[in-house]
Amino acid sequence: MFTLYASGEPLNQGDPTEYERNTQFDNHYHDCDECWIIIEGRGQVISEGIPYEVSGGDCVATGRGHHHDFPWVQEPVLGIWFETTLEEEKRKGHLWNHTHGVARPLFDRV
Repeated sequence: MFTLYASGEPLNQGDPTEYERNTQFDNHYHDCDECWIIIEGRGQVISEGIPYEVSGGDCVATGRGHHHDFPWVQEPVLGIWFETTLEEEKRKGHLWNHTHGVARPLFDRV
């Protein structure tokens, strides 16, 4: 499970972004697919380059190698996340272009 709140000191230790944020969450990718199920709260997610307004009951699915971020929270978020099996280099955790190499998505959006 995860919780995410608006912060008076927003921070992104991940790959650079040009959009505003009020969270301390990082723009990152994985060597697996990842899903977030939002249980309660409201905010904005960026997944595969597309912004989505999310709230309780929503599911966000991001494909392997695609960046995703949770830059904005309007109401504190409670969610659960899960990942599929690691592929390619099988690196665990949050990955960033500036540290781990350029993301290589399995599929690009058409």
